[in-house]
Amino acid sequence: MLLSPNYRHYRNAMLFSIVLTLVVAVFLLLQGKEGSFLVINKHNHPAFDHVFEYWTYLGDGIIWVPLFIYAIFFKREFLIPVLASLLICTIITQFLKRVVFADELRPILALGKEKIRVIEGLKIHTRNSFPSGHTSTAFTLALLMAFLVRGNFWVFFFPLVAFFVGYSRVYLAQHFVTDVFAGMIIGIISSYLSLMVYEAYKKRRAEKA
Repeated sequence: MLLSPNYRHYRNAMLFSIVLTLVVAVFLLLQGKEGSFLVINKHNHPAFDHVFEYWTYLGDGIIWVPLFIYAIFFKREFLIPVLASLLICTIITQFLKRVVFADELRPILALGKEKIRVIEGLKIHTRNSFPSGHTSTAFTLALLMAFLVRGNFWVFFFPLVAFFVGYSRVYLAQHFVTDVFAGMIIGIISSYLSLMVYEAYKKRRAEKA
Protein backbone atom coordinates (compact mmCIF):
# COMPACT_ATOMS: atom_id res chain seq x y z
CA MET A 1 0.00 0.00 0.00
CA LEU A 2 2.72 2.46 0.95
CA LEU A 3 4.42 1.98 -2.42
CA SER A 4 1.36 3.29 -4.26
CA PRO A 5 1.65 6.82 -5.70
CA ASN A 6 -1.72 7.60 -4.07
CA TYR A 7 -0.10 7.14 -0.68
CA ARG A 8 3.00 9.23 -1.31
CA HIS A 9 1.96 12.10 0.96
CA TYR A 10 0.69 9.77 3.65
CA ARG A 11 3.92 7.76 3.46
CA ASN A 12 6.04 10.90 3.83
CA ALA A 13 3.89 12.16 6.71
CA MET A 14 4.21 8.79 8.43
CA LEU A 15 7.99 8.78 7.97
CA PHE A 16 8.17 12.29 9.42
CA SER A 17 6.02 11.15 12.35
CA ILE A 18 8.37 8.23 12.92
CA VAL A 19 11.31 10.66 12.98
CA LEU A 20 9.49 12.75 15.59
CA THR A 21 8.83 9.59 17.60
CA LEU A 22 12.53 8.69 17.49
CA VAL A 23 13.44 12.19 18.69
CA VAL A 24 11.12 11.69 21.66
CA ALA A 25 12.64 8.25 22.29
CA VAL A 26 16.16 9.73 22.41
CA PHE A 27 14.95 12.49 24.74
CA LEU A 28 13.49 9.84 27.05
CA LEU A 29 16.69 7.80 27.02
CA LEU A 30 18.75 10.86 27.93
CA GLN A 31 16.42 12.35 30.56
CA GLY A 32 14.39 9.43 31.87
CA LYS A 33 10.68 9.41 32.70
CA GLU A 34 10.77 11.96 35.51
CA GLY A 35 13.53 14.14 34.09
CA SER A 36 11.94 14.46 30.67
CA PHE A 37 8.66 15.52 32.27
CA LEU A 38 10.33 18.15 34.45
CA VAL A 39 12.34 19.62 31.57
CA ILE A 40 9.13 20.43 29.69
CA ASN A 41 6.87 21.21 32.62
CA LYS A 42 9.35 23.56 34.31
CA HIS A 43 10.20 25.56 31.17
CA ASN A 44 7.11 27.68 30.78
CA HIS A 45 5.79 31.15 30.12
CA PRO A 46 2.39 32.79 30.75
CA ALA A 47 1.88 33.26 27.00
CA PHE A 48 2.50 29.57 26.35
CA ASP A 49 0.08 28.70 29.15
CA HIS A 50 -2.77 30.16 27.13
CA VAL A 51 -1.55 28.67 23.85
CA PHE A 52 -1.24 25.13 25.14
CA GLU A 53 -4.45 25.27 27.19
CA TYR A 54 -6.30 25.56 23.88
CA TRP A 55 -3.88 23.67 21.63
CA THR A 56 -4.38 20.52 23.68
CA TYR A 57 -8.03 20.39 22.52
CA LEU A 58 -6.77 19.45 19.05
CA GLY A 59 -6.35 15.97 20.52
CA ASP A 60 -9.77 15.89 22.15
CA GLY A 61 -12.40 13.46 20.88
CA ILE A 62 -14.56 16.33 19.57
CA ILE A 63 -11.93 16.99 16.90
CA TRP A 64 -13.25 13.94 14.99
CA VAL A 65 -16.49 15.80 14.23
CA PRO A 66 -15.17 18.11 11.44
CA LEU A 67 -13.58 15.14 9.66
CA PHE A 68 -16.85 13.18 9.87
CA ILE A 69 -18.78 16.16 8.48
CA TYR A 70 -16.31 16.59 5.62
CA ALA A 71 -16.48 12.91 4.72
CA ILE A 72 -20.29 12.85 4.82
CA PHE A 73 -20.73 15.83 2.51
CA PHE A 74 -17.68 15.72 0.24
CA LYS A 75 -16.08 12.26 0.27
CA ARG A 76 -18.58 9.68 1.47
CA GLU A 77 -16.38 6.61 0.99
CA PHE A 78 -13.73 8.15 3.26
CA LEU A 79 -16.10 7.51 6.16
CA ILE A 80 -14.69 3.96 6.11
CA PRO A 81 -11.14 4.86 7.23
CA VAL A 82 -12.45 7.62 9.51
CA LEU A 83 -14.70 5.19 11.38
CA ALA A 84 -12.02 2.49 11.35
CA SER A 85 -9.36 4.84 12.71
CA LEU A 86 -11.68 6.09 15.45
CA LEU A 87 -12.45 2.54 16.55
CA ILE A 88 -8.88 1.25 16.31
CA CYS A 89 -7.33 4.24 18.07
CA THR A 90 -9.96 4.25 20.82
CA ILE A 91 -9.83 0.49 21.45
CA ILE A 92 -6.04 0.32 21.62
CA THR A 93 -5.71 3.45 23.77
CA GLN A 94 -8.50 2.64 26.21
CA PHE A 95 -7.51 -1.03 26.55
CA LEU A 96 -3.97 -0.03 27.49
CA LYS A 97 -5.10 2.87 29.66
CA ARG A 98 -7.85 1.10 31.61
CA VAL A 99 -6.86 -2.58 31.55
CA VAL A 100 -3.14 -3.16 30.98
CA PHE A 101 -1.81 0.00 32.69
CA ALA A 102 -4.81 0.85 34.85
CA ASP A 103 -2.59 1.63 37.85
CA GLU A 104 -0.38 4.17 36.09
CA LEU A 105 -0.55 7.46 37.98
CA ARG A 106 -0.49 10.89 36.41
CA PRO A 107 2.42 13.22 37.29
CA ILE A 108 0.59 15.05 40.08
CA LEU A 109 0.23 11.82 42.09
CA ALA A 110 3.37 10.05 40.89
CA LEU A 111 5.72 12.98 41.61
CA GLY A 112 3.75 15.04 44.10
CA LYS A 113 2.17 18.46 43.62
CA GLU A 114 5.19 20.23 45.08
CA LYS A 115 7.45 18.98 42.25
CA ILE A 116 5.31 19.96 39.28
CA ARG A 117 4.02 23.21 37.91
CA VAL A 118 0.24 23.42 37.51
CA ILE A 119 -1.65 26.23 35.78
CA GLU A 120 -4.13 27.78 38.16
CA GLY A 121 -7.72 26.77 37.46
CA LEU A 122 -6.77 23.89 35.16
CA LYS A 123 -8.28 20.52 36.05
CA ILE A 124 -5.49 18.00 36.50
CA HIS A 125 -6.22 14.31 36.02
CA THR A 126 -4.71 11.86 38.48
CA ARG A 127 -4.97 8.33 37.04
CA ASN A 128 -4.96 6.29 33.81
CA SER A 129 -1.86 8.04 32.59
CA PHE A 130 -0.49 5.58 30.02
CA PRO A 131 -0.87 6.14 27.09
CA SER A 132 -1.91 9.68 26.15
CA GLY A 133 -5.27 9.54 24.41
CA HIS A 134 -4.99 13.11 23.16
CA THR A 135 -1.68 12.28 21.47
CA SER A 136 -2.92 9.05 19.86
CA THR A 137 -6.00 10.86 18.56
CA ALA A 138 -3.96 13.78 17.25
CA PHE A 139 -1.49 11.59 15.33
CA THR A 140 -4.21 9.36 13.91
CA LEU A 141 -6.06 12.38 12.58
CA ALA A 142 -2.90 14.13 11.42
CA LEU A 143 -1.91 11.22 9.22
CA LEU A 144 -5.41 10.76 7.83
CA MET A 145 -5.49 14.46 6.99
CA ALA A 146 -2.11 14.21 5.27
CA PHE A 147 -3.56 11.45 3.10
CA LEU A 148 -6.79 13.33 2.44
CA VAL A 149 -5.49 16.85 1.78
CA ARG A 150 -2.21 15.88 0.07
CA GLY A 151 0.56 18.37 -0.45
CA ASN A 152 4.17 18.65 0.60
CA PHE A 153 3.43 21.39 3.15
CA TRP A 154 0.74 19.31 4.91
CA VAL A 155 3.09 16.32 5.17
CA PHE A 156 4.98 18.27 7.83
CA PHE A 157 2.26 20.58 9.11
CA PHE A 158 -0.23 17.99 10.38
CA PRO A 159 2.33 15.81 12.24
CA LEU A 160 3.83 18.93 13.85
CA VAL A 161 0.38 20.00 15.04
CA ALA A 162 -0.04 16.53 16.58
CA PHE A 163 3.45 16.66 18.08
CA PHE A 164 2.64 19.86 19.94
CA VAL A 165 -0.59 18.33 21.19
CA GLY A 166 1.61 15.72 22.85
CA TYR A 167 3.95 18.44 24.10
CA SER A 168 0.99 20.30 25.58
CA ARG A 169 -0.02 17.24 27.60
CA VAL A 170 3.33 17.30 29.39
CA TYR A 171 3.49 21.09 29.62
CA LEU A 172 0.06 21.10 31.28
CA ALA A 173 1.17 18.37 33.73
CA GLN A 174 -1.40 15.88 32.42
CA HIS A 175 1.03 13.21 31.17
CA PHE A 176 4.58 11.94 31.23
CA VAL A 177 6.64 11.96 28.03
CA THR A 178 6.42 8.14 28.06
CA ASP A 179 2.63 8.45 27.72
CA VAL A 180 3.03 10.81 24.77
CA PHE A 181 5.60 8.51 23.14
CA ALA A 182 3.16 5.60 23.31
CA GLY A 183 0.36 7.80 21.97
CA MET A 184 2.46 8.72 18.95
CA ILE A 185 3.07 5.06 18.13
CA ILE A 186 -0.62 4.21 18.56
CA GLY A 187 -1.59 7.07 16.25
CA ILE A 188 0.79 5.90 13.52
CA ILE A 189 -0.42 2.30 13.79
CA SER A 190 -4.10 3.29 13.91
CA SER A 191 -3.88 5.44 10.79
CA TYR A 192 -2.10 2.70 8.84
CA LEU A 193 -4.55 -0.02 9.86
CA SER A 194 -7.53 2.18 9.02
CA LEU A 195 -6.15 2.83 5.53
CA MET A 196 -5.61 -0.91 5.11
CA VAL A 197 -9.32 -1.33 5.88
CA TYR A 198 -10.04 1.39 3.31
CA GLU A 199 -8.01 -0.42 0.64
CA ALA A 200 -9.76 -3.71 1.42
CA TYR A 201 -13.14 -1.96 1.10
CA LYS A 202 -12.22 -0.42 -2.26
CA LYS A 203 -10.90 -3.76 -3.55
CA ARG A 204 -14.09 -5.60 -2.55
CA ARG A 205 -16.20 -2.87 -4.12
CA ALA A 206 -14.21 -3.06 -7.37
CA GLU A 207 -14.63 -6.83 -7.49
CA LYS A 208 -18.40 -6.51 -7.18
CA ALA A 209 -18.60 -3.83 -9.90
